Amino acid sequence: MTLPAQRLLELLWDRYAAEVPYARAFVSLSGGTFKNDHVAFRSLARPGGGLSLSIPIFERLGWRLGGEYTFPDTHLFAVYMTHPAGLPRVFLSELRANELSSEAQRLLATMPADPPPPTDVEALASWFSGPEAPVSEGTLLTLERESQYAAWLLAFGRKVNHFTGSVDDVEVWQKRMREAGVPMKAEIEGAPGTDLRQTATHACPLPVKLEGGGTRQWPYAYFEIAERNRGFDAFLGPQARQLFDMTKREQR
Repeated sequence: MTLPAQRLLELLWDRYAAEVPYARAFVSLSGGTFKNDHVAFRSLARPGGGLSLSIPIFERLGWRLGGEYTFPDTHLFAVYMTHPAGLPRVFLSELRANELSSEAQRLLATMPADPPPPTDVEALASWFSGPEAPVSEGTLLTLERESQYAAWLLAFGRKVNHFTGSVDDVEVWQKRMREAGVPMKAEIEGAPGTDLRQTATHACPLPVKLEGGGTRQWPYAYFEIAERNRGFDAFLGPQARQLFDMTKREQR
């Protein structure tokens, strides 16, 4: 019998993989299936939103808090959650807008409030979606100058940020993905033999609908790969900090 939590992950994966070809490439190289280490979501800390909204969603489905992390330089706070049934971990982060400039706070305040999350799993999967209304290109670029995470939230809302393949050797898989033509992060976070080693693909761009018509390509989601050793079940703050930057837009 499929747990509601497992069904939610399956639905979210189907939507994510349809938009992130690098994730599909990993599955193909894995022989059609893979073990998922964790799935990550982003949010905006505000009344009725942020972690105060997302944590209860996953608690209702059986996940439990495992630890927390603070990233002062990017004004982010995060938690991870584990599931007693052995399902993938969930990594939830939020942007603390009150630590940004008054202009950034004003712009973020224009984002629509999060509607109440439905309890039905099929409907909940659809709730994890991007904004319905077009966004202001000027607002997107202004927010980006202060926080690429803030710009991402404006562009993609509650969409999944990334899934993560669990591997035995992250270096082997980095090489395998590159040889398959997948653009990869140059570095591997974590030294050989340490508890957690991670790297990721580049972020796949998606078109963002703009006010006044037209679209603009923006980095959406990457696919991460992770190697865990000695039963390590948590995350390492410095590594997570580096991987947040994988959705940073290349400036030309």
